[in-house]
Amino acid sequence: MDKPLNKNNMNMEHVKTMNGSVWGIGLALLAAVGCSKNDGPGPAGGNGGNGERYFIAATAGSSTYLLTADDLESGTATIVGNGVEIPRTYSMWVNNGTKASVGLIYAQGDPGIGISYGLDASGNLVPVGNEFQITSRFTTYGAFDKYVVTSVSGQTLTDGKTGAVFNFIDLDNHNTMTQRDIVTENFTGNGQLATFSGIVDLGNGEFLTGLVVSEPKDPEAGGGGSTGPVTHPDSVWVAALDANLNVKRIYRDDRISYASGRMRSQYYSQIASDDAGNVYVFSGSFESSTTKPAGALRINKGAADFDQSYYFNIEEMSGGYRFRKVWHITEDYFLLEVYNDLEYGSTTAASQYAVVKMQDKTFSWVREGFPAKDEISATGLPFADNGKMYFPVTTASAQPTVYVIDPETATAKAGLVIQAEGVAALSRFEY
Repeated sequence: MDKPLNKNNMNMEHVKTMNGSVWGIGLALLAAVGCSKNDGPGPAGGNGGNGERYFIAATAGSSTYLLTADDLESGTATIVGNGVEIPRTYSMWVNNGTKASVGLIYAQGDPGIGISYGLDASGNLVPVGNEFQITSRFTTYGAFDKYVVTSVSGQTLTDGKTGAVFNFIDLDNHNTMTQRDIVTENFTGNGQLATFSGIVDLGNGEFLTGLVVSEPKDPEAGGGGSTGPVTHPDSVWVAALDANLNVKRIYRDDRISYASGRMRSQYYSQIASDDAGNVYVFSGSFESSTTKPAGALRINKGAADFDQSYYFNIEEMSGGYRFRKVWHITEDYFLLEVYNDLEYGSTTAASQYAVVKMQDKTFSWVREGFPAKDEISATGLPFADNGKMYFPVTTASAQPTVYVIDPETATAKAGLVIQAEGVAALSRFEY
């Protein structure tokens, strides 16, 4: 467990604003940004706030280069002489709507400075809101209501109990950050600890998060994660929480294992909603002791329990492969990131991809037009838009390229090429 947090009590909230030393760091970063080359004007010099552009977070060396483009399906973009240069790289970018994208730094326990960027009325990239400081590390994240949310479990609170720390970054209030805690001991009533994985907005003031339920972790064990021995590997739990971390419901089922991908200390979301508001709870069956194949269940919109008539054995359809990450594309199509080998661990490569259509329970490898798994050296976060998935991929023989995946055919084609070392994320902004 990490060192105790400075809390007066379990339910105390802490509002973080830019002041003191954090403000100084923010000024230094803004100065660096101000001295860099600015992004070019929007289409036709801008249209006064009635347009859209794509956002690209590219990387080279230890810097991030923020660019815009009018099209992700063709052409070339370059970081040379373009964009906004920021002298640091970000662990991930989180989108919540089309106004801004939030960059987060995973600092392995040290405070990390977060930023957000969007477009001004002329279509130029500009900071949106204040910078913010996440004092605790985080192991999962997502978008909920007006917030970008991060969470880390396995934290020792000052009263000696074990809990999770959530940071709510308010995008409607200049990125003001509120920190809230929740006790995770005996969370599901079986005396064990819970680690949260994923954030899915239900649209009713609640969000769902997957639970990895385990015995306490040995404090001498390494690895950075908060999960100890998993003694119920053949069960899945999902919790519904509100913005104050009140537990509204807990869902449980014994047809799949827990809903979370794992890599070192990170917990990757394996829950996502379709366009109709149904939530699909996937399990890549990461735990070696589970007897359940990788698969998925469904929580119908507004339901208080799993749909007992729905079960999808994805592992059988894949030929025995298990998956690590899940992203919604459109309708009830989802993209899976699949391990390259049948035998895997927390650091095993996963660079092959498949499209699943959940209602029909179909599985299709994405191979036509997409790089082979052994050619891929790096990927960014895929971005779903207009019924397609836009996926930044870097190979040893080519510059970072956005591959456009059609979920209906499970085929891909090469799109925009970015002259940089890598691409971390994509988004679409309106202005």
